[in-house]
Amino acid sequence: RQRREKSLWTDLGRGDPIVIHEAYDEEDEAAFVAREVERLAKEEKVSHRDIAVAYRTNAQSRPLEEAFVRRNIPYRLVGGTRFYERREVKDLLAYLRLVHNPFDSVALLRVINTPPRGIGDKTVQELTRLAREREVPIYSALQLLADAERDTPDGQSGGTIHGFQRRTVGSLLRFLGLLNELMDVAQTSSLSTLVRAVLDKTDYQKQLLQETDGEERMENVMQLLAVTLQYDELTPEHALPAFLEDVSLVTDIDEYDSATEAVTLITLHAAKGLEFPVVLMVGMEEGLLPHSRSLDEPSQMEEERRLCYVGMTRAKHKLYLVRAFRRSFSGHHPPSRFLADIPPDLTQTRERAGASPGWQARSDVYAPRRYSVGEEIALPEVTVEVFEAGDRVSHAKFGEGIVVSAVPSGTDYLVTVAFKGEAGVKKLLLSFAPLQRVES
Repeated sequence: RQRREKSLWTDLGRGDPIVIHEAYDEEDEAAFVAREVERLAKEEKVSHRDIAVAYRTNAQSRPLEEAFVRRNIPYRLVGGTRFYERREVKDLLAYLRLVHNPFDSVALLRVINTPPRGIGDKTVQELTRLAREREVPIYSALQLLADAERDTPDGQSGGTIHGFQRRTVGSLLRFLGLLNELMDVAQTSSLSTLVRAVLDKTDYQKQLLQETDGEERMENVMQLLAVTLQYDELTPEHALPAFLEDVSLVTDIDEYDSATEAVTLITLHAAKGLEFPVVLMVGMEEGLLPHSRSLDEPSQMEEERRLCYVGMTRAKHKLYLVRAFRRSFSGHHPPSRFLADIPPDLTQTRERAGASPGWQARSDVYAPRRYSVGEEIALPEVTVEVFEAGDRVSHAKFGEGIVVSAVPSGTDYLVTVAFKGEAGVKKLLLSFAPLQRVES
């Protein structure tokens, strides 16, 4: 209603129909996008730099980034920070690394006062000094303080312990107790339960939501929690190290890949003024586009509609509108109302043989279909190449190695590989790790 009248025209002709695709969840959505990028590059010779993937919120980049890393598709992130480099994600990963290895002083120093718990920079410097003087990790220095506090009656040592005021010692020991408590949780609980415990026991979630952009940052936290759910099939002993290994793999590859011939991942807000031959818009659902904050505000809904139009008109030749049937933690999402505004004759549906049960397939995508709430959904099976102990394999980052073991984990496998050289022994989830068999 607020648009200015303008005359729109094109000299490119009618062009291809809009492809509308429904995935099962955000992981399936990202897998479809990655597969379609591969198909466009291979069959239609579309350059990676001519493809953009657009989304409403920064948190939506996480499954896309991981899907691209798994398939070795180069990408660049515009209008945001890479998922695993976002502050709240790095904070939670530091807690998890610390629970896995309390002697990780880098992780400990990142979270010792995050969220704030009365441990200032001067205290941290003194704690680091104590650890250096005793030639022990900082975690051990905290244990030394605990032993000394227990053995020092009130009124002795001039009110200090190892040079720290008793009040300061109290703050440090509460952090030590918190860390030990989380380590106990990790021994018996699933990985997602451990992350929830970190959020709850540290008051991190409460602190985050008090920030101006806390709601958006919390979306990134929920995305990280969604990732950890995929490891809940593993025993507590294996889940945390496997998760940390895989996260390290993603972040290491991100830093290593300097290719400029890359797919663009971009927020709709940042896409204004840009054009690409191919655009895939993901998250075409009520609550995402339009965003949940706009549902009761007509003026905000107008802005969401404009934003959707901006995204659609970034495409010069091919446009994909992709949505998920459900998303982790938020459940079923109805299709975006903006999809209903597109005349059916402008969309593409073609039947495809061999589809998985429960899906209506077409061409290289799955056609949209209606589901009832609570309906059983038959998911496409994830196919992974199974390795056995003794198989020779190669990895893009770690080089060649020998499979030590392959343990089933749901529809996946936890593979232990002894790599040559400095890489050493690594535990990797097979669907995540790009392992290739090396023929003898």
